[in-house]
Amino acid sequence: MVVGCNNNHDFQDNVYFVRDNFAETKIMSDPEIISIDSLLYPASFKVINDSLLVVGNQPVCEYLLEIYSLKSHQQLAKHITKGNGPGEMLSCAVDLHTNTGNSFYLQDYNSHTYYLTNIDTLLNGKRFSPLSSFRYSSDVLINSQLLVFDNDTYLGCNMWYSPEPSFDNGKSSPISFYRKGEETNTDQTSYKFFTAPVNGMLLWKDSKNAGQLWSADMHSDRICIYDDSLKVKRTIVGPDNFELSYEKVQSNTPLAFITFTDKRDVRTYADYFITSEHIYLLYVGTEFFDPMKLPDVEVFKLDFDGNLLCNYKFDRYIYSISIDKSENFLYCASRENVKEVPVFLKYEL
Repeated sequence: MVVGCNNNHDFQDNVYFVRDNFAETKIMSDPEIISIDSLLYPASFKVINDSLLVVGNQPVCEYLLEIYSLKSHQQLAKHITKGNGPGEMLSCAVDLHTNTGNSFYLQDYNSHTYYLTNIDTLLNGKRFSPLSSFRYSSDVLINSQLLVFDNDTYLGCNMWYSPEPSFDNGKSSPISFYRKGEETNTDQTSYKFFTAPVNGMLLWKDSKNAGQLWSADMHSDRICIYDDSLKVKRTIVGPDNFELSYEKVQSNTPLAFITFTDKRDVRTYADYFITSEHIYLLYVGTEFFDPMKLPDVEVFKLDFDGNLLCNYKFDRYIYSISIDKSENFLYCASRENVKEVPVFLKYEL
């Protein structure tokens, strides 16, 4: 089962904004550097319960997941070696984007498996034992997150969706509902274009308005709010209002690659974190993303009605953000280029 939304709905409400529309702007600098000597090659940092640090490690590490005390910096647990056996994964991405509970997800991009876990289980168990897991479709965009909708279905980004009609693969929707454990992979020869370089969204549920779903595009500055049938109710576009154009690049593969014109690499919304009252969106905002010279970024604070509350302008590139429950602090990873080992930072909001 695959059910998608049509991106060409007549929108009930369109909002276009610029940076001056935020109620407040704050310049973020001089963070506290939190050093943990035992970390080797971390990929991400996430704070849970204001007291614990969940570290997702690079595949070269012996353990792909570690838990540390945020206060003492002591390691409290380590889990998941690389492999196909019990307690093992081929890759491990930490999908933790809220401070409102103890559970979160781990994603194995290689095996297309999504695991539900709990911080108490990880602290008390000697071997990784997920609360539940399911295989997801190979048609879901590579290295993109999922959004579990109910006991049977999840929402994912459609890998073959094209934002440019002239490079259409026959997929009208950027996101679709899929059934857990059901493989929908289509023979790649039925497609003409590989659109992953210009495709992808962040996805989350609205914790204030039941039945509403949100997306933030990773390659255009557009946010969408949907009902639970994936009908678009509202769009919030900005702050740069990029004019996007695409071109076909021939390669040695059967599929032509679709990229942005003029050698652009447009990056917009890159991460998010949800509290009980607000949405925090990390915004890159560049048309020429350079992984060896990462740009300064911003974090936009919105409420669940889409009001623009604050623009936090950072003095460096940050990612993997977390917010404490009182919303006084932001934790994040940072580095100057993708080859550097990231540092773990704490900012006062």
